[in-house]
Amino acid sequence: MFKSVALLKIPCCFLIIHLFSSLTATSQNRPVPASYTIQIDKDSPKIAFVECVLEVQDSLLFMSDTGANQFPSRWAAFIHHLEAKTLDERRIEIDTLTGAQWKIHSPNGSKVRLTYEVHLDHENYKWSGGVDGAAYARDWGVFYTGRSLFVMSNARKENIKVNFIIPNEWKVSTPWKPSNNNGLEYITFNKTELSDSMFFAGIHEEFIIKRGDFELVFAFGGEEILAQKKSFMDMAEDVLDYYIELMGGVPNPSPDNPFKKAIVIMNSSSITDGEVIGNNISILLEKDGDEMSQLLGRFIFAHEFFHLWNGKSFAPEGDDCEWFKEGITNYYTLKSLFHIGYLNEQAFLKVLNEFFYKRYHNDDGVGRLSMTQGEEKHDHWGLIYCGGFFTGIAQDMIIRSSTDNEKSIDDVMRTLFKKYGGTDMGYSLEELQFLMSKASGSDQTEFFETYVKGVKRIPLADYLNLGGFSATEENGEILIVVKENRNAMEKQMNEGLFGVK
Repeated sequence: MFKSVALLKIPCCFLIIHLFSSLTATSQNRPVPASYTIQIDKDSPKIAFVECVLEVQDSLLFMSDTGANQFPSRWAAFIHHLEAKTLDERRIEIDTLTGAQWKIHSPNGSKVRLTYEVHLDHENYKWSGGVDGAAYARDWGVFYTGRSLFVMSNARKENIKVNFIIPNEWKVSTPWKPSNNNGLEYITFNKTELSDSMFFAGIHEEFIIKRGDFELVFAFGGEEILAQKKSFMDMAEDVLDYYIELMGGVPNPSPDNPFKKAIVIMNSSSITDGEVIGNNISILLEKDGDEMSQLLGRFIFAHEFFHLWNGKSFAPEGDDCEWFKEGITNYYTLKSLFHIGYLNEQAFLKVLNEFFYKRYHNDDGVGRLSMTQGEEKHDHWGLIYCGGFFTGIAQDMIIRSSTDNEKSIDDVMRTLFKKYGGTDMGYSLEELQFLMSKASGSDQTEFFETYVKGVKRIPLADYLNLGGFSATEENGEILIVVKENRNAMEKQMNEGLFGVK
């Protein structure tokens, strides 16, 4: 780690770039596009040297307000030597404010040049659930999220330039649009895309899957990950095709947050963990992890990937539908893993019991809180993520049993995607109730009032039995058996749960 940060110096090549840019932009009034230059040196890979040109608005500079809550200064805890100058090299005073914010003494509309360092010390601290957007270093390169790296202003900016200066043998994997063919210059749509992004720079391997005008980029790092790259790529292609067929198209996000490319960054680590940031996925897989660790890694990928539809292409108006966004995504995650052959029926039902049902049973929010309290999802994973999952199963079985398996919750998902994909509108709790009532042909008000808006436990076994299974709930577990002598309808209902059709 770098103890004496005051002794660190910006490398000569970075100063040359800084000098050249100052000579070519000598007037504050000359139009200058928003841009960032990120330099990472081979001899000091845990420091990112950043230079950016910004337009001042409201005398405020800031970083993302998402994540790093454990630090009083938030993401600014990792920022060092922040300085500002006019484009003709006059120094500008900056005052540090609370959180990751600074006051800059420069008039509105003026262009300023910032220089700062980001010290990659994130792994020295404890983070909350998920990796929370924290950056990290590996022997083969460095991972950054936009929220951990970029200082921004309130000025509205589009087509922001990002340029990299990295060791010759390195490359950059990022979801941004390249602006040339050297793989080191990019254009981001706006500040949201800039902040809600991630990239890996190093000697990792990159692979790309394309479907229509949608592109999925994989960045694999670490011997353990690279040894499994074919398995991961095969899985990704099959899951992608399953979701596209299910939903009726590739992801179709809001026009305010468009994307035709998403990135999945996978690296080996001491733990298995992961998260989605914006439209992008980060997965850490435990080195020499056991079977459950391997399953969890694949589950994280398939879960976060489905959010490109359920969460990004169509999203709820408020927190009262988080159970649907997260829980129904869990349902389709397991379906996708069954569909690609990673899980068989026995494994599917085992995961349903041991990973989901037990968490639901042991969550002290169950029977006390409503699933519509989506703001509680991090503290009550069992209630929101598992309760939402079981609501999806219950409604799926209700719809299938009442329509002779002609309709299912798949129809609800496709309706939402068709209606809201490519728009900036969101669905409501009332609309979900209406769509499920319409699909089943029976009013679901009582179900929603009792189990979704209300706090009563979902009698999951009853709904599984409605779907042709033999299930019982006892001693904090749910025991599910596929009947040996199933009739044709029961077989179809069973297959529906597993995602066969």
